[in-house]
Amino acid sequence: MKGYLTVFLSLSLSVMTGFILLLTGCAVRNAGRIRLECAVDTGMNSVLSEFHIGLFERYGLLYVDASYLGKEPSVSNLEERIHFYVEENTSKALERKNGPWGTLYLEKVQISGFETSAAAKGASMRNQAVCYAADHGLCGSEREVLGGIQKAENLDTEDAMGRWHSIMEQLSGMERPYIRNEKGEWEEVPLSNPADWVYGLSGSDILYLAEVPVGGVSSAMLSLNEYISHRGADNPAGAGRNFREEDDLFVSYLFDKMGYLGGEREKSLLSCQLEYIIYGNSSDMENVRAVAQRLFRWRFADNLSCALSDGGLRGQAAAVAEELHAVQLKREFKEPVTESILYACAFLESIGDLRSIYRGGVVPVGKSRHQMSADKVLNGIIYRTESGEGWTYGQYLASMIFMMDKTNVNLRAMDIMEMDIRFGDGNRNFAMDWCVERIEAEIVGQGSYGDKYLINRKYGYF
Repeated sequence: MKGYLTVFLSLSLSVMTGFILLLTGCAVRNAGRIRLECAVDTGMNSVLSEFHIGLFERYGLLYVDASYLGKEPSVSNLEERIHFYVEENTSKALERKNGPWGTLYLEKVQISGFETSAAAKGASMRNQAVCYAADHGLCGSEREVLGGIQKAENLDTEDAMGRWHSIMEQLSGMERPYIRNEKGEWEEVPLSNPADWVYGLSGSDILYLAEVPVGGVSSAMLSLNEYISHRGADNPAGAGRNFREEDDLFVSYLFDKMGYLGGEREKSLLSCQLEYIIYGNSSDMENVRAVAQRLFRWRFADNLSCALSDGGLRGQAAAVAEELHAVQLKREFKEPVTESILYACAFLESIGDLRSIYRGGVVPVGKSRHQMSADKVLNGIIYRTESGEGWTYGQYLASMIFMMDKTNVNLRAMDIMEMDIRFGDGNRNFAMDWCVERIEAEIVGQGSYGDKYLINRKYGYF
C-alpha cells in the first residue's frame, strides 16, 4: 500500500510541477508582453511630448516636427525617436536586478501610417485652429461682416470701371461739332468734359491715390515654390475623420494669430499676412496693392449705384453738361457727358472712402447716403469721406477671406506658418506637411526565451 502511495505521489508531483512550470512560463511570457506594451505606450507618449514649441507658442497648434529642427523630414526620424524611447524602457532598463524573469529586446519599429497638418488639404490644421478659437473664446469684430457678405459678393462681380471706359470711348469716338472762327475758318469745338481729369486718375497707382500708409510693409520677396501651397503637400491623406471647419471661428483665429496692414506682428517674414492669404503674391506690396484695387472696385460699384439712382445728383451733372459749348451745338453729347460726370463723382467718392478706411475710419459696404456732388468734379477736389458706421479695413479683409475657397485659405495660412517658423526659429526644413498629429506604429520585441511580441498602437493629439 505504501509503495502505491509513493508512486502516486511521485506521478502527481511530476504533473503538478509541469503544470506549475507551464503557468510560470506563461506568466513570464505575459509579463514580457505587458512590459513591452508599457514601454511602447511610454515611447509613443514621449514622442508626442516632443511637439514643436515654436509652432505651439505662436499658433497654438500641437504637431511633432518630423524634421526635428534641422534634419530632412522623414518617417525614419519618427521611427528612430520611438525606437529610442521604447529601448530605454526595455533592453536598457530590464537588466540585472530589474530583470529577474528574463530580458526583453526591441527588434523593430515601423510606422504603418500617420497624419499631418496637411491631411484633407489642410483640414487637420484648420480643425486644431477652430478648436483653439472655440476654447479661447475668440470672437472679434471681423465676424460682424457675415451679414453683409452677400452684398460684398454682388459688388465683387461688378465692372463699373469697364462701363466707364466704354462711355469715355464712346465720347472719344463721337465727331465733334465745328464752328467758324474769327478768320472765317472752320475749327473743331473741344468737348471740355470736366470728367476727363478724374478719368485720367484711373491710371494712377491706387496706393498713391488712397494715401495708403505703406511704411511698415515688409520688403521681403518670397520664393513661392518653397511653400506648401505651391510645392504641393507630401502627406495630404486623412483617415476619414470629421474635421471642424467653422469659417467664423477660423477667421477669428487668423486675425488673432496673423498680421495685416496697420496691425502687423513682430518676428514675421511678411508684415501683411492676411493680405497674402487673400492674394498669395510674392511680396507684401503686391498683396496690399491687390487688396486696395479690389476695395476700390467694391466702393466704386457701390458709389456708382448711389450716383445713378440719385435724381438730384443727376440733375447737377446734366446742368454741368448743358453748359458745355459742344453739347449745346450737338445734343447727342449730353447723355454720355452726364453719365461720365456721374461716374467721375462716384470715382472721387470711392477714393475718399479708401482714404477714410486706410486712416482707421469705417465705410458701409452698401451706402444709404453719400457726399458726392458735381461741384467736386468741376473744382478738382479729392477728399476723404466721413461715416459713423460701416466696416473697418480689417473687416473688409475678413469679408474677402469669407468669400474664398476653404482649401486656398488653409494652404496659404500654412504658408504663413512655414514662413514664420523658418524665419523665427531658423529651421529651414520646417514643413507643415511633415508636422505629424497622429502616428500608427508596429513594434516587434523578443523575450529572452525566444518569445516574439507584436504590438500595434495609434496615438495622437485628437
